[in-house]
Amino acid sequence: MDLKQRAYSEWLVVRSQQGDEVAFRRLLSYWEQRLLRYAVRRLEDPEAARDVTQECLLSASRGIGKLGDPAAFPKWLFRIQERRCADFLKRKIREREIVKSVSVQTEESKTDDLENKLSVEQLISSFDSEIQLILRLYYLEGFSVSEIATIIEKPAGTIKSRLFYARKSLIEKVNPK
Repeated sequence: MDLKQRAYSEWLVVRSQQGDEVAFRRLLSYWEQRLLRYAVRRLEDPEAARDVTQECLLSASRGIGKLGDPAAFPKWLFRIQERRCADFLKRKIREREIVKSVSVQTEESKTDDLENKLSVEQLISSFDSEIQLILRLYYLEGFSVSEIATIIEKPAGTIKSRLFYARKSLIEKVNPK
């Protein structure tokens, strides 16, 4: 930045601190593209860079009155931008870790579900074919006794009694004495 640009920027800072909104808008538009280019290079994500730059400019608008030395404005502004970029990258890392954690938990639960399903399938397969069919329809497919009776063309009482004895047998197999 040459001496003329630096002086213009300092003058805009002073005018902004005095409440001149036009000067403040010019100041922000003067620095916005530089901040944006910096953020794009830093974050490698143009959309995120725009968001971070907007956050930076918002922070600058809130804090410009506290800036003691107008000549320090560029360093102050880029320090804000760098903090916003660092915050974004930290959030992104945390989000990745959360997603990774959730996907690991999901994979573990899928594995547990698969193991449980295999265990149930192994237990069911130890019965004769008609009982297997009734157990699968009732427990795995969620059909009612009357629906199963209709499907396999047996009386509902027969389905109930076979379920009763199958349950009793399952309990004995799961919890042997």
